[in-house]
Amino acid sequence: MDDKNFMEFLYEEVPRNLNIHKYLMVTRNKLREYGRIAISYSGGSDSDCILDMIELVKPYENCGEIRYVFFDTSLEFDATLRHISEVEQKYGITIERIKAQKSIPAACREHGLPFISKDVSEVLERLQKHGFNWAENIADAEFHGRCQSALDFFYSTRPPSASGKNKYSLSNYKLLKEFICANPPPFAVSDSCCDYAKKNVSNEFDKSFKPDLKIIGMRQAEGGRRVGSVKNCFTPASVTSIANYRPLWFWTDEDKKIYKEWRGIRYSDCYEIWGFSRTGCCGCPLSSKVLEDLKIAEPHEPNKVKAAFSVFGKSYEYREAYNAFKKSGGKT
Repeated sequence: MDDKNFMEFLYEEVPRNLNIHKYLMVTRNKLREYGRIAISYSGGSDSDCILDMIELVKPYENCGEIRYVFFDTSLEFDATLRHISEVEQKYGITIERIKAQKSIPAACREHGLPFISKDVSEVLERLQKHGFNWAENIADAEFHGRCQSALDFFYSTRPPSASGKNKYSLSNYKLLKEFICANPPPFAVSDSCCDYAKKNVSNEFDKSFKPDLKIIGMRQAEGGRRVGSVKNCFTPASVTSIANYRPLWFWTDEDKKIYKEWRGIRYSDCYEIWGFSRTGCCGCPLSSKVLEDLKIAEPHEPNKVKAAFSVFGKSYEYREAYNAFKKSGGKT
């Protein structure tokens, strides 16, 4: 679409929605501004909207080289994998599949299982490696010196921010410290599976392709660790990082709904048939709804659900025990 036709299209056919109007224009400009552009595609709803936006607004001339990349964790729902092929066919594009450095089952066997959140998993992994005595709930001076930040998290001793909040604290999880000390983790805890499945392979892709811009499906409304340090839709490049653009950063659920209906986008069966609100690795224990989601998915993909229980079962059981501990008010 040339510039004249694009402007006519923008004001005659696009829904009267500020975020949709603005980020169609911003996205078109970004595609012109940068020479090599890497777009992370997960098969989720945010990724579907972003991919559609890019294919809709990319200019005929002076458009950067665009590569869509899907990082296959080895524990993806079949519905997600089918959807990727359907999207490729619909838009006439290629979405590169990049395999994990280590499959999630292998990473979990070698390093440990995720539990509750990435922060909690990382801290528990470090404490386990340092031989923390859960029962005594104390650490000697030598241990304390080698593991200060993990202990700050565990004991909630990091000073609060100017707002009075302390996000880096185990106290944000009701009775979790008390539960862990009374019931030490019966398995190795680690969030390394995500590193081997996504983070490390993403870094390798960046080294190979050398993108000038990475386009990512993040929204401020999601919350969580990923968005904690992000303030707006664009982060410029630095000496150590690539420029990042987040087209949907300020979009609300209603904005997404309007865009989806206007463009006739169909999400994967995980959303359209099963009713999921988010997707990711099948059975990831970091989701508070994981057992509920697996129950919904089981009639559709029993083998994948069986695999999730085989890999993450001990983490599910430990989470259920923690939930019961909270419900009882900390009574064992």
